[in-house]
Amino acid sequence: MNVNLVAAVNPSGPGASGVRNYVFTLARELTSRGVDVMVIGHGPNAAKYDAFDFVSVTERIGNASEFILALALFLKRTHRLQGLVHANRPDDLVPFHLESPQVPAVLTLHGVHAVHIRAKRGPIPAAAYRLAERYSLVRARAILCVSPDTLAHFRELYPFLEDRFRMVPSGVDMDFFRIRSRAEARAMFKFPEEHKVVAFVGRFEPEKNPVHVAEEFLALNKQHSDARLVMVGAGSLTEDIRRLAASNPGRIHVLPPMDQEKLAWLFSAADVLVVASYHEGLPTVALEGLACGTPIVGTPVGILPQVVKSGVNGFLTDGPLQLAPLLDRALYEVDWVKEACRNSVRQFGWDRIVPAILEVYSEIWE
Repeated sequence: MNVNLVAAVNPSGPGASGVRNYVFTLARELTSRGVDVMVIGHGPNAAKYDAFDFVSVTERIGNASEFILALALFLKRTHRLQGLVHANRPDDLVPFHLESPQVPAVLTLHGVHAVHIRAKRGPIPAAAYRLAERYSLVRARAILCVSPDTLAHFRELYPFLEDRFRMVPSGVDMDFFRIRSRAEARAMFKFPEEHKVVAFVGRFEPEKNPVHVAEEFLALNKQHSDARLVMVGAGSLTEDIRRLAASNPGRIHVLPPMDQEKLAWLFSAADVLVVASYHEGLPTVALEGLACGTPIVGTPVGILPQVVKSGVNGFLTDGPLQLAPLLDRALYEVDWVKEACRNSVRQFGWDRIVPAILEVYSEIWE
């Protein structure tokens, strides 16, 4: 079986987004099971992987539309693609449906992307995206949803596609994201042992709500001077975040996106990981943090209500985004058990997720 994994991912980029982690980890896992895999993304074509092939359709992209155009040109040059296609955004499948309609297509829905497009770009681009979404979904042979909320949303929109939907969450590399030495992790980031460290990891974009996280932390910090916030990411709100950090020296630390190795150590150095998204399919970073034994404080988005058990592996807000009181409890009242946090996400290990994906491939390949 040949599988072409498609996503606007750049292996040479500075950080590891949820979709990027999903694509490259899935590629490695599939290859280890004897599947021939090619990842189709963007960036320098010099990127090499021992396990699978990587093909760049363009060195640079400014937006999603440019990636779709580059995909279309790539397919015209390729003429006939071998194997099945597994994409991670509906609009990325459009060129394949047009140029290679005979190729079986699988789509993973990582959330309700139209919501983000409407919030960022307005109703007209969101409507155009919805047209592309519908065009792709009705032509895809299988549609994987990473969370119950995502599945429910698309079932309601497309009830006539009921037999194509599957609930298959993103996976977590449980060997990589594991409980590590807190002392070593703190030494790596130069965090004093006496400090209570809150970590935020994600894009600095409105839907991730990083400014509110910083404001809620500062409210907590008025009561607890030993608390520190580490924010890892980049995006349109970077300058806002940096201004808040500059106005509160020593209390908020802003770091650029980091690779998975460093991220795993950061989770082990932190006392709490905060997730405050307005909308999310499956917040992979939360599962990775839990796999490292770090409790979560956040909003009830995506699959988190099914994963986070109050007082066992974290706290979730109900109603307004009042994070400060929950951070206070998480940092100063609960003696968390790292193994309990880790055990709560064992069901998302790739050893359980990949067989479910392979089963879908087999269904549509026959």
